[in-house]
Amino acid sequence: MPSQRSLPSTPKTIRRQRADKAAFETPDEPGEAQAPASTRERILEAAERLFAEHGFDSVSMPGIAEASGITAGAIYKHFDGKADLFFEVVRRVVQSAPTPVASGEGARIAPLLSSLAAMYTTTKLKRLRQLAVEIHYASVKHPRVGGLLRQSVDGTIAEISKGVAGAQRAGELEPALDPELLASAVMAFIMGLMHMETLLPKLVGDAKWHDFVEGRVAALIGSR
Repeated sequence: MPSQRSLPSTPKTIRRQRADKAAFETPDEPGEAQAPASTRERILEAAERLFAEHGFDSVSMPGIAEASGITAGAIYKHFDGKADLFFEVVRRVVQSAPTPVASGEGARIAPLLSSLAAMYTTTKLKRLRQLAVEIHYASVKHPRVGGLLRQSVDGTIAEISKGVAGAQRAGELEPALDPELLASAVMAFIMGLMHMETLLPKLVGDAKWHDFVEGRVAALIGSR
């Protein structure tokens, strides 16, 4: 997997690295197995990779079965069809996506959210971005996928809103800001970054772009 860019070990960098580690759930890129996988897990991992690389419409169940090392018929013992399998891949991706960890009273939410947004510009999250595009597309055609996506977005907005409200009580953020609207704006920013592979491929992994995004989100939040 491509590694994240290296930075000089300045005090600012060290603080940011520590904040990232403490404040975010950052699992390995979706699909990376850490132990021998069950047949179902092998199918999900293969499907996730193929959907990301080729798109939902271009992937077949026999192709997924072959990539999983099983027969075409055996895959239907685990999933009813491609739409059912894709839904399970979406559930898996949604659960593994980096999100802010619920923070306590007075936590500094601004650097956490700006670092989270900037994380989505890195090469490490390429597959997640590719899958996000497919999920956004599929959510229009498949109600189950759309429902799961909206549930995930609503949950993340609620989590961010809670952190924003706590930061306002701690005097970190302007109290006049609407926590839910601010959280929605941050989510819209992040979801736009999900389409970088399609719209802005030259900026993927770019250090200046990473820092620019981080700064713009911090400005959007308006920390004191």
